[in-house]
Amino acid sequence: MTQQEKVKEHVSRMMMTLGVKSVRMDDVATSLGMSKRTLYEMFGDKEELLYQSVVYAMVKRHKELFAKVKQCDNMLEMLLESLRIFTYGGHIDEMVKRLAFNLKKFYPNVFERLQRFQSETSLAGLQYALDQCVKDGYIDPVVDVELMARLFFSSTAIFMYDMNVSLPEDVTREEAFGAMVVNFLRGLATVKGLQIIDELLAREPRPKTLKQRREERELREGSVNENN
Repeated sequence: MTQQEKVKEHVSRMMMTLGVKSVRMDDVATSLGMSKRTLYEMFGDKEELLYQSVVYAMVKRHKELFAKVKQCDNMLEMLLESLRIFTYGGHIDEMVKRLAFNLKKFYPNVFERLQRFQSETSLAGLQYALDQCVKDGYIDPVVDVELMARLFFSSTAIFMYDMNVSLPEDVTREEAFGAMVVNFLRGLATVKGLQIIDELLAREPRPKTLKQRREERELREGSVNENN
């Protein structure tokens, strides 16, 4: 690991655990045993340090995710396994949401640059995966892959990070996102692709419907009322 990577690793951890406002150039330099001048020579200013540190954390997380799914038999399975890890692993946890909110509030330029970086890299990755699925016969060849990928990201970016999005009671963002992605892929899939999707989904517990969730909630509330 280079000296710059050590700094970015350290700062990304600081932001996640202590918050963006905790990152002060003096403290970063002191904690890493270097001069503040060296820190400025590396990154230019604090905003560049914040930007590069978050990008470093994003790339690291993507590599970890790829390491978990690279043993899959095909690209469609890799997409669905990535979704499974994302959905059941609580990928968008409260610290990530808080970090995004504070960056947008206190460092809007950094936030906008990060949004562009994430959108461009994620869009390119999804488009590559969908193109491969077309070649393998899992997605209908008449599908406009670039258009579908762009529509997908324009809707999911708002869905995952807009705190004003209203979800049904007891449904997490991860669960709702998972349902949306599965139906997105099913809508593009060939018969061969649908078979793969159904086989993979059968390995996981079937998500509860909204009706089942309401019934369970009513039973809980009824039990509480009886005890009172």
